[in-house]
Amino acid sequence: MHFEAFLPLVFVAIFLLLAGVAVVGSLKQQRQAREQLAGLARRLGLELRRQEAKLGFEPPPTVAGRHRNRAVRFFNYTTGSGKSSTTWSAVAATVGGAGGFSLELFPENFVTRIATALGLQDIRVGDPAFDQAFIVRSNDPAYAAAALLPEIRARLLAECSSGARGHLAIKDGEVRYAEAGAFDNEARVTRLAGMLEVVCDLTEVAEVYKV
Repeated sequence: MHFEAFLPLVFVAIFLLLAGVAVVGSLKQQRQAREQLAGLARRLGLELRRQEAKLGFEPPPTVAGRHRNRAVRFFNYTTGSGKSSTTWSAVAATVGGAGGFSLELFPENFVTRIATALGLQDIRVGDPAFDQAFIVRSNDPAYAAAALLPEIRARLLAECSSGARGHLAIKDGEVRYAEAGAFDNEARVTRLAGMLEVVCDLTEVAEVYKV
C-alpha cells in the first residue's frame, strides 16, 4: 500500500496529539490558577468561590469577601473573541454611595506617549515622579489632582516599580485594577494582592466626591 493512503490517518493522529497537548495544558493552567487563588484567599481571609465544571473544564474561580469593610473580589474576564481575545486578571472593590467620580490611570509607555501627543487627556498632579510614571484621566481633573494624596501616589509608584503596570479605573460603582494574563502566574497574583490596598484607598476617594 502506498504511503499516500496513510496520509489522512497521519493528519488525524497529529491533530489528536495537538488537541491532547492543548487540553493537558489547559487543565494544568486551571489547576495552577486554582492553587494560586486558594493561597491568596487564605492569606487575605477571603473566600475561594468555584463554579461547576463543564465537559471537564472548570470556569475560573473567584476570590471574594470583605477587606477594610468593603466588598472586594479577584476575578478573570475576557475581551475580544477568538484569536483576538484577551484574558484579564482583576481586583476590584465596590464604591459605596452615589459616587459620580471617574478616574483612569495608565502607566506611561511608548503607546501612551503617542496617545498623549494625539490629544489623550493627561492630568498633572504636581509630583514629577508620579506625573512621569502615569497618564491620568478624569471627569473632574481638579478633584483628581487633589484626591491623589501623597500616600496614594507613593503606594502606586511602589506597586508600579514592582511590575504592576496594568489599567486602574474608578468606574461604574467600583475601583478596578486589571492586567492581561491569568491567575496561574504567581508573580501576577502577588501584584494584584498588592494592588488591593490601592484599590481600597481609591474607593474612599470616590465615596467622598461631591458633584
